[in-house]
Amino acid sequence: MISPMIFYLVITGFIGAFKAYSDAVALFGTNLNTAEMNTIVGYVYDMLYGDSGGYPSFASAAAIILFVIVLTITCINLLVSKKHVHYS
Repeated sequence: MISPMIFYLVITGFIGAFKAYSDAVALFGTNLNTAEMNTIVGYVYDMLYGDSGGYPSFASAAAIILFVIVLTITCINLLVSKKHVHYS
C-alpha cells in the first residue's frame, strides 16, 4: 500500500517544484530578474503585475506552457509507474 502514496508524492512534488516562487522571493527579494533567479511562475506574475506588467497574453502563454510541462511529467510518471503501483 505504499506504492500509491509514493506515486502521489512524486506527482505533487513535481508540481510543487514548478511553483517555487515564494522561496525565491524570500531569498532574493521581489525583483528576481536582476538576481537572474526568475521562475516560470515569477515570469507569469511579472507579466501581470510587475514592472514590465501589462502583457497578459505573455502571462497566459507562459501559464499554458507550465500546464503542458506538468501534464507531460504526470503522463510520463503514469506510464512508468503503471507496472509498479499496485492498489490491491
